[in-house]
Amino acid sequence: MGTMKKESNQAGFLMLESLVAFGMFLVLCTLLLPLLLDYKKELHIQEKRSYYYSLLQNELAKKSPKNQEIKVDDFTIIFRFTNEEGLKKGCMDLSAEGRNERRCLYGYLER
Repeated sequence: MGTMKKESNQAGFLMLESLVAFGMFLVLCTLLLPLLLDYKKELHIQEKRSYYYSLLQNELAKKSPKNQEIKVDDFTIIFRFTNEEGLKKGCMDLSAEGRNERRCLYGYLER
């Protein structure tokens, strides 16, 4: 039997390859983290908007809805009700974090 030669091929990651992979991971994290935070903020605003929109619907269903202003955290919500062309009009003005929105609903006047 002859002597066996050892091959010098290494199968596996080198330290440099590991550092490059880790660097790419860090770059991805720094790009995705702000997007995730913006997404969570937008989701929070959407939840508040839906909640107060349902309150607007409930108030509009009443015989004589009342104008009101609600301040919660960074949100300011103003409900205004008017009569236009035989219909009740209820509008919600939402101000939050540099955003201003207005949504309106209509309902029949009770006689």
